[in-house]
Amino acid sequence: MAGTVFGDTVTVTPAMSRSVDSGLAEEKNYSTTESPEASHGTPHTTPSHGGRSGSGVPSQSAPLTPPSAPVITNPPSPTLVPPAPTNPNSSPFSCDYWRAHPEAILALLGYWCTLGEFFGLPAVSAFGRDPSLLEALSNTRSDGIGALYREGTASLLNSLVNRNFALTTQKVREEFNAAVISDKAAATQAQLFKKANEGHLKHH
Repeated sequence: MAGTVFGDTVTVTPAMSRSVDSGLAEEKNYSTTESPEASHGTPHTTPSHGGRSGSGVPSQSAPLTPPSAPVITNPPSPTLVPPAPTNPNSSPFSCDYWRAHPEAILALLGYWCTLGEFFGLPAVSAFGRDPSLLEALSNTRSDGIGALYREGTASLLNSLVNRNFALTTQKVREEFNAAVISDKAAATQAQLFKKANEGHLKHH
């Protein structure tokens, strides 16, 4: 190995040696430095960058699917359909009978419906609120409106339970709403409903 000095810098020139083994010449170059990894036998690995797998192909995660928004639906409003008459041969029942037998009303309609569901807004306005059928039958008002609510409700129930009743359900509604506009008209119609409920009124 030879060295040349230029100022303060020393340049080392690799030396070449020849060895003869079985008549064959082998040349070996010797370097003046060795890397630490080569001298200690540490394998050289390529670091992974950017989520790459060992095969060099970028890994991809499955796309996230946002949850679907819940569908909110409003329950349908119940449609009041008068039931078919259950006992066509029964006699009409008085207001007192229906008031004393609330279970018969529940068995007929299936739930505690209000007067407004049958007669509409005029009936609610005249009473000041929307009473149940049992409350309408049991009201203690002494004027014509109070009597109309008692006898008119009984006529409504009789028209639903007895097809031979003097008034149809539609006729009961029409006459009730026509009479609820004044106390005098209400009192007159209440007497008509009372006759029908007691079996003293013919079909009209």
